[in-house]
Amino acid sequence: MPSMSFPISSEASGTFVTSVTGRRPKVLHLINHFQLGGTERQAVLLLQHLDRNRYDVCLAALSTAGPLFEGVARIYPDVEEYPLTSFYNYNALKQVIRLRRFLRKNDIRIVHTHEFWSGVLAVIAARFTDTQVIASQRHLRMSDRLAHLWGRRVLNAVADRILVNADAIRKQILETSWVTPTKVVVVRNGLAHVQDETREAASSSSIACDEGEQGVRLRHRSARTALINALGISDTSIIVGTVANLRPVKGHRYLIDAAAHVLQACPNVHFVFIGEGELRNALEGQAKDLGIADHVHFIGHREDARFLTSGFDLAVLASLHEGMPNTVLEAMAAGVPVVATAVGGVTEIIVDKETGFLVPPGDTAAMAHCLRYVLGQDHLRMAIGMSGYRFVCRTFGVERMVSSVQSLYDELLNVGGHRS
Repeated sequence: MPSMSFPISSEASGTFVTSVTGRRPKVLHLINHFQLGGTERQAVLLLQHLDRNRYDVCLAALSTAGPLFEGVARIYPDVEEYPLTSFYNYNALKQVIRLRRFLRKNDIRIVHTHEFWSGVLAVIAARFTDTQVIASQRHLRMSDRLAHLWGRRVLNAVADRILVNADAIRKQILETSWVTPTKVVVVRNGLAHVQDETREAASSSSIACDEGEQGVRLRHRSARTALINALGISDTSIIVGTVANLRPVKGHRYLIDAAAHVLQACPNVHFVFIGEGELRNALEGQAKDLGIADHVHFIGHREDARFLTSGFDLAVLASLHEGMPNTVLEAMAAGVPVVATAVGGVTEIIVDKETGFLVPPGDTAAMAHCLRYVLGQDHLRMAIGMSGYRFVCRTFGVERMVSSVQSLYDELLNVGGHRS
């Protein structure tokens, strides 16, 4: 089933949408928190680039905690908070009532939510009002809990539109939820540091980011030197890196098992893990038990993760399931070749042996074989890295993402109070 998509430019989206009074339509963004994560980074990026001359945008959150809040605090100084600890207590009802009053008092036309809990709060508060709700889903599975599974299905059924960032997520929603195809909209992630190629691509078969390839190589050398110095390893080392929270779904244990096999054939390889989480002690213990602790480096959360990623010789994603992984896009945008598990939206950005390399999830032998193959061919790594870089430049510019989201707003505003 084809994806529902929206035009790239604002001119293509039709007439400029305003309310009958001539005022800018009010759009409220509701986010869980501002901790480090792909969903939160994409929300902040969107909030920074929305056309506030076109829409009266305001921001609310279940909590403003987290380092990413600094990225929007100056733009949105008045942030309403709706703290939730559970949906099974009096406080949940209190927050629903507070949000409902806010929607009515401020004549909010659209609530754009960015995660499950903010989505549930919004659809309940907006029920039987003129406010329409966009519920975002950026993953294939939140957890194995039935409450989350059925809660997501109900949320998808009640929301006016469901915004996803991968065809794989859209397909799953249509197969498991009670929604019509037109209700689920795909808008790809945006990368702020990637020049949008829409205009250039429309007029030429070549892409303007070709001129930036030398800059990509310079950044790689700079970041690689920084990593080598920080880790205290030889400058002849090969650096394989991964950026992901240390949680079971990210599949780190399979990567560490694969690393043990790789190091038998390639003893100059070092594996760098950027991210933090509940599995850190267990993963460090696994590396120690395998006798490879000197070649496996856990460096925790890093604000400069994007810069350090550009210093990898090879990036890896070992996830058991994913939506549209931002860390893969960041690596490709840095010209770094990627080995990733063929899950979720990964297969929409990596064509095996063309823009990256794919392996089955949870398959240590396949991961180890692929890593050894790629690490043994310097020219192949460089060629695939540049191919992935060009693909990202064509497809994931921030202007494209923002324009698509604004086209969705206009479509809902034109529909008015009519719900799907």
